[in-house]
Amino acid sequence: MQTYKVFLSDLARADLRDIVAYVSIADSIERAKYVERGLLSAMKLLSTFPTIYPQDEYASIPTREIRFVVKWRCKILFFIEADTVQVVGIFHTSQNTDKLASYRL
Repeated sequence: MQTYKVFLSDLARADLRDIVAYVSIADSIERAKYVERGLLSAMKLLSTFPTIYPQDEYASIPTREIRFVVKWRCKILFFIEADTVQVVGIFHTSQNTDKLASYRL
């Protein structure tokens, strides 16, 4: 079984920080930590069998297939390259899908 290394882009890190900051204000710091751990755990699971997740039609381009996994209401966008998984961003599903174009690389 192949194991992939999972990396977060700067944009994905910023998205995660923004989500955690929002939850800490809207709910609580404890809840924000729970959300952060949950999202990071979902990303860690991408190290095995990342190809089982579907392609995102709004973020993909002909030269790069962007896939996604949903955790709660967050869509974690990533692509696979050789033995690595690159998380490019975290998108809240209540947002307009037109914003997904900004995740194209």
